Amino acid sequence: MARLNKYPLDNNVDKSDILLGSDNGGATKNYAVPEIGKAISKFNMAGQPQIGYYYQQDLTPGRQAGTISVTGGNPTIPFTSLTSIIVSKFNFGNQNTAENLLLSFVGTEITITSIDNPNHFGVYTLDSATVLSGDSNFYTLALFNTGGNGNIVKDQFYVMSSRKGDTAFVYSQNTGDPQQVWNITHNLGKKPSVTIVSSTDTTVVGEVTYNNDNQLTITLSSANSGKAYLN
Repeated sequence: MARLNKYPLDNNVDKSDILLGSDNGGATKNYAVPEIGKAISKFNMAGQPQIGYYYQQDLTPGRQAGTISVTGGNPTIPFTSLTSIIVSKFNFGNQNTAENLLLSFVGTEITITSIDNPNHFGVYTLDSATVLSGDSNFYTLALFNTGGNGNIVKDQFYVMSSRKGDTAFVYSQNTGDPQQVWNITHNLGKKPSVTIVSSTDTTVVGEVTYNNDNQLTITLSSANSGKAYLN
């Protein structure tokens, strides 16, 4: 067998290519290029502003680091039906916390995408992140779905990222203080699209007046409480 540096260089890397290497036990193995790409996303080896998780459906052994879970979750759940998930503050396979990155996603549009099939994804406004009671290594994320395709499937890997370039804002009108007129200062520097959801999780229609690029007013048909999602 010739020395590896004597083989010709391939300047056209293809998905069907196979690489030769050693595993963590020292055994020589072949590695398919697509699997290497998945590992880069899974462990975030490229250092992108994203967090890699796998969906842990069986919580019998307790929630594991680097996981997404859903209380009472099924093995398969449509992305468009997710309104709340519990996530680790650790990227899968990494002992360094991603907590600050995770919290920076609050109030923005996020995407949860399958590593195996990027056509399976969910798009959400991340409303809030609350420390899970009894375990500070996990956060409960409140989500407002704005689109998606396919399902989240147990034991499969996913990447959560934020579209921070397209900023968003979530306004809450307290349930104890329903109002017919909501005055909102969002500081987005634009006239955003607005989705209004009542405290009973029903989409409602209101008249939106753009006062300027940083403030708007919503006038409802009657006093109500809930949330306004601006993006």
